[in-house]
Amino acid sequence: MKLVKLLPYSLLLVTANTWAGNNFYVLGEVTHSKDTLSTSTNDSALINAGATHLISNGKGSHNQWRIQFGYQFNPYFAMEAGYIDFGKAAYTASYTGGTATGTVKAGGLDVAALGILPLSHGFSVFGKVGVAVARVKSNLFASAPASVATSETTSTAAAPLLGIGATYKVSDNVDLRSEFDHVSNLGKSSSTGKLTANMISIGAVYHF
Repeated sequence: MKLVKLLPYSLLLVTANTWAGNNFYVLGEVTHSKDTLSTSTNDSALINAGATHLISNGKGSHNQWRIQFGYQFNPYFAMEAGYIDFGKAAYTASYTGGTATGTVKAGGLDVAALGILPLSHGFSVFGKVGVAVARVKSNLFASAPASVATSETTSTAAAPLLGIGATYKVSDNVDLRSEFDHVSNLGKSSSTGKLTANMISIGAVYHF
């Protein structure tokens, strides 16, 4: 796990050393995420605290941002790393005699390899596979009779990242880029619960 956490930092150091080459790039994007929370962790806490006839839900939809630094080795392969805000999901529950609310949000570093297929007229498509190391924060506020389940927890965990996207070359130095990313199992079932994020992003790439 320690090695996985160091991967994004290692790639950032490598790309920083290649600043002088025109294959180095920086990407900035705005992101819209749809997040789904596995409710079993909060459900168990409430049930153990005395909640009965529990009905719960966990989901969210938000706008965030990301920044990535990358190096394109050739027209068909690149690697990049940076920071992603994965958004948050809201937890709601009702049970006999009370209700509960909470949020789970995540953000962290990622590193990914891109396989690129150049097309005509400045277009290209790519597939992406990588890993995200996210800090996940969870809170739960419950009313009686399960008020003892109220808590705030934080965890750090690695999760796989998969994506597809397309770019359009505007000039020698600037590309427009859009993509879809999927990250699952952000967090820990023993503490924060696990978050799944599906993200649509659009932004610009600047090649140095």
